[in-house]
Amino acid sequence: MAKLLTADDLLAHLGSVTTDSDAKALVRRAARIAGVPADRPLDIDELLRVCEALASEGGMIQQVAELIASRALEP
Repeated sequence: MAKLLTADDLLAHLGSVTTDSDAKALVRRAARIAGVPADRPLDIDELLRVCEALASEGGMIQQVAELIASRALEP
């Protein structure tokens, strides 16, 4: 079973490439776009939708989102 990630986990990953405040805004916006809550662990489908929304930001955010998604799909 895949590990469930929370918004805080996503923030920690994104914090390596952007400021904390920008990371929070990105995660809130991506969750809203993906139609998922940001206040509980995300199942794999929800996480992938959030990562897809994050990836649309491009640049380093896209790279981090793709890394999170690929790790979530590993057995």
